[in-house]
Amino acid sequence: MNPTPFAEAYQELNHRFIKLVNDLSALRGLSRLSMRRTSQDELLRDAMRVLMENSDFERCSVFLLEDDALVCAGGLDWPDLLNSDAVGERRPKQFQLGEGIIGMAAETGNLQHCRDSSHEPRFLQVPQGGHIGSLICVPVLFADKVIGVVNVSHQRNDAFNEAHERLLTVFASFLGQILSNWRYYHEMEGQIQRRTQELEAALAEAEELKRRYQHLSIVDELTGIHNRRFFFPEAHAALASAVRHRQTFSIMMVDLDHFKQINDLYGHGMGDKVLQITAALLKGQTREGDIIARFGGEEFVMALPHTDLDGARQLADRVLVSLRSLAFNASGKTLRVTTSIGISGLTGLESPDRPDLLESLLRQADQALYFSKAHGRDQSRAFADIDFRLS
Repeated sequence: MNPTPFAEAYQELNHRFIKLVNDLSALRGLSRLSMRRTSQDELLRDAMRVLMENSDFERCSVFLLEDDALVCAGGLDWPDLLNSDAVGERRPKQFQLGEGIIGMAAETGNLQHCRDSSHEPRFLQVPQGGHIGSLICVPVLFADKVIGVVNVSHQRNDAFNEAHERLLTVFASFLGQILSNWRYYHEMEGQIQRRTQELEAALAEAEELKRRYQHLSIVDELTGIHNRRFFFPEAHAALASAVRHRQTFSIMMVDLDHFKQINDLYGHGMGDKVLQITAALLKGQTREGDIIARFGGEEFVMALPHTDLDGARQLADRVLVSLRSLAFNASGKTLRVTTSIGISGLTGLESPDRPDLLESLLRQADQALYFSKAHGRDQSRAFADIDFRLS
């Protein structure tokens, strides 16, 4: 029996088996490409590398459809594979739909196989592209829509057979899915990044609005100094510390004299100006740690930690002198303002457990203030100095 036919059959079977293993390896390698690659070019190059390493193609390229034109997205040949630093072939050549074999593949959505380019009228030779004998162009589809074309070539005529066509058809199908997934992944990633940036910007804006609201909620809009909302918690804390450590602490109430007449005679604009300048003057007289606030209308309050009654009296005298020296131009007339001041302070015997101590000091300062007004205005009085039986 002649063993030659069996040997030839075995060789053919072995060749087909090896070809099948290589084809499966190419498809397996393609399926394992990561969607996290930063660029589409990098993804396509890795896909072409997988195909070239597991087949007998000499050259591979991918063209993507952009505005009805096929644009070269990258190419790879064996010299590129042998040189790990090579960036791969990338020709600027474009093809229109229906132009050349590649254009026919994109236009029809069907595989195009050129077995001998020298006898193929549809074949278009690319300048400086090297000799091509055999060429297969396979459309890359996603959802039945052509998004590009995979091209493989060989210098030799009739280099490819039906097995190559089947491999490339499956490969292009895989590539279409992977490429679309990559685009969707990075589009979603971009949207997430943009949305994250928008949310971060909105959060920053909200934080800024919150900060501004908090600032405005404790600052008097007209005068720029703090208001009652700020004064009470700050003064309570400072007073509690003073009582606990047996330190001095005073309260000073300041109320502009005849302020209603200023508004009535010269208008609220002049009244606002007087309030603003008075607030600035008071703020300029305070030290770090002192708490000043507009209490309402033309009335101001100052909490003075580490200040005894003598210190508060001296501060009140400075405020009185400073206000007397001010002159406002009101409708061509010179307007001068004065103020009445009331003072109260700790005696050193207060209990740390007394919850209404601040309110008590404020009432005392308020009574001293009205005593000043009742006895001529433009003066200051301390609650401790007043004999209310004689008033």
